[in-house]
Amino acid sequence: MATGCLAIESAYMPEREPTDTRRHRTITDRNLLIGFFVVLLSAGGALIFWFYGGGAGVLGVVCLLGFGAIAGVVMLVMTGLEKFSEWLDNRD
Repeated sequence: MATGCLAIESAYMPEREPTDTRRHRTITDRNLLIGFFVVLLSAGGALIFWFYGGGAGVLGVVCLLGFGAIAGVVMLVMTGLEKFSEWLDNRD
């Protein structure tokens, strides 16, 4: 009797769209990178503030933001080179 129920349920299941694993990985990698910098900024700044005081905490957060800006520029350059390479490949 249970086999008949499964056959009926599977007959009415909608078709699923194919999964785009590359897009999923790209979004996941981006979210992990953003999360890393948020944790680095908040936890790092808090620890510097706790161990060394307010002035050092502010300077530490500024340095961490500078590092994040440099990493962002590198990411933008690499993304731009990737898009440029794809444009060159598809130009013909």
